[in-house]
Amino acid sequence: MSVVMVSLVTVMLVALALQVVMRYAFGQALSWSEELALLCFSWSSLLAIALGVRDAVHVRLDLLVVSLPSTLARWLDKFVALAVAGAGAFVAWAGQNYVADSFGATSAAIGYPTAWLYACAPVSGVLICLFALEHLLLGPPSRLPTAATPSQ
Repeated sequence: MSVVMVSLVTVMLVALALQVVMRYAFGQALSWSEELALLCFSWSSLLAIALGVRDAVHVRLDLLVVSLPSTLARWLDKFVALAVAGAGAFVAWAGQNYVADSFGATSAAIGYPTAWLYACAPVSGVLICLFALEHLLLGPPSRLPTAATPSQ
């Protein structure tokens, strides 16, 4: 997923840089670069959110959690994972409704189906839900068992 995100950001930056060069060096604006950049930005941003959930790198206040007994802290972590899964499921549900409403419409400059743009919400929502459920069942990545390193 990281490779996809880096590729999307690269395409976005190249399209925007090309737009700037064409506008200021040649006096001709590209009709398609902003749409392509928006498509890449939307997908990369929402996939980054899902990746953040997977890797448990989102900002969190743990002042309360660290002061609780370990059993209670684990239950609170599970509750938070369940709440995040619920939020992801809601984004997936609401996003798929938005995608369904956009069928038949196309982007103005490129002409791609706008459902492609809006599909990033349900895809991201499903991934967020799955990664949060993984944390619920297995614990956050820092607590997952790691493979033993071979001794030399």
